[in-house]
Amino acid sequence: MAKVLSIASGKGGVGKTLLTASLGIVMAHKGYRVLLIDGDMGLRNMDLILGLENECFYNILDLAEGRCFMNDVKLSVSKNLDFIPAAQAETWDEIFPAAISVILDDAGDDYDFILLDCPAGVGSGIQFAADVSDKFMIVVAPSWASRRTADQAAQMIKPKVDFSYVMNQFSFSNQNQASFQEMLETIDSEYFGGVIPFSVEAARLAGHGNLKDLKLNGPFGKAVDYVYRSVIEGKEFPLSVWSKLIRGCDNEADEILNKSAGLVPVINKPGLSWNSGSQFYKWRRRR
Repeated sequence: MAKVLSIASGKGGVGKTLLTASLGIVMAHKGYRVLLIDGDMGLRNMDLILGLENECFYNILDLAEGRCFMNDVKLSVSKNLDFIPAAQAETWDEIFPAAISVILDDAGDDYDFILLDCPAGVGSGIQFAADVSDKFMIVVAPSWASRRTADQAAQMIKPKVDFSYVMNQFSFSNQNQASFQEMLETIDSEYFGGVIPFSVEAARLAGHGNLKDLKLNGPFGKAVDYVYRSVIEGKEFPLSVWSKLIRGCDNEADEILNKSAGLVPVINKPGLSWNSGSQFYKWRRRR
């Protein structure tokens, strides 16, 4: 029977869908049979980053309401990886949760993992996901607004399912965002699921609908793999591993941007900064 892993966030714009799709690609490469479900009803976009937008004739609501069969709605992404798109016009308030539960049960025999990309926010979608999930990831972007709303999401699911915070889109090069170290200090170690760096390459592939061509041996692909191993397998990694992956994506971004501009690659990278007057201390007092 498939294990259901839901990926949620307290707010939109944190890279949740890209992370969900990337996890599916990494897990399928390991040999697991994986079903990606876009649960962001009314705001679907996973089909775009997978390059399947022109093949979505049916969606999960059609399946739930009996207008098609499973083989009609699911789309093949790559070996071991399938995808079911969300409804484009309807929201979770218009969906009968029990029908979605039946879909998950029916699909469970054909897959090892079902990854559910939840809608952003703390509405009925995340409440349903908490009831059907074996594991939960809450995505935290490098902003204090994202951190606060992530806690709100956690309060909704905490009594129902084990969850982990996954820090996403972090970079040492961007000094205008909350730092890796500052954000890490606000997360209890038992709920820490890992860090996904901001990747120019992954963003470029997603923007062109070619995410399935992701380099799994690159720093972003390795980070996604480590998050899988942390959240699903319960393995722990030293902070130096996550820092190295962030720097790897920063270096990769420099190489890509400098190559496009015809410049010599930048070698030196800024290290971690710690400012005792930073927003982190305000967060700790006010949370």
